[in-house]
Amino acid sequence: MLTPYIVTISSEKGGVGKTTLATNLAIYLKALHEDLPVTLFSFDNHFSVDRMFRIGKGTQRRRERAVSRHSPEALVETGEYGVQFIASSEHLHQLRRDIDDPALLARTLAESELGGIVIIDTRPDLDIFTQNALYAADRVIVPVKDAPSLENCRHIYEFFDSHKLSRRPLRVLPCLVDARIHFDGPFRDPYQLLKAYAINRGYRCLEGILPRARKWNR
Repeated sequence: MLTPYIVTISSEKGGVGKTTLATNLAIYLKALHEDLPVTLFSFDNHFSVDRMFRIGKGTQRRRERAVSRHSPEALVETGEYGVQFIASSEHLHQLRRDIDDPALLARTLAESELGGIVIIDTRPDLDIFTQNALYAADRVIVPVKDAPSLENCRHIYEFFDSHKLSRRPLRVLPCLVDARIHFDGPFRDPYQLLKAYAINRGYRCLEGILPRARKWNR
């Protein structure tokens, strides 16, 4: 049985582009490979994923069960662009009190019939749901847009170290970078500056950026 490849998008800072990155990545991967199952779910309670991908009214299912011992494939809905998603829930706070095992989601996904790629969008904190998403990940993408968000990366790295997990899956990605800004000196733009800071701290970076959307004057 093939297990899914898990991509977790995580940062303790809000507003760094986590959901934007997760949803665009899901659509991009599905467009590249139409036959590849791509499943997206979010532990953030903004319901952005549901609103974006649900076709019509649909049938809302309880996403919190995906972190328990229930089969997550039973919760999957087929959404827009052919992307599968697991619906959000208002009841995560109730389940948070009952989960203390960061490896629970990893075991649940390994035992499931989900294939392809699973993309997990996390909350802007290291709660038990984010810990589960990090523990299960084959790749963790940490979006950063400035020095404070880059500084917060250390908590994710500390989580991996404390659970004796390899740092190999971790990658930093500069996001919401304003490409119109240029500097005099060794770093020509915010991307190069953030990348230099990341490398100086021992973080590995993905090539490229997620740029800030431009506002066009009419």
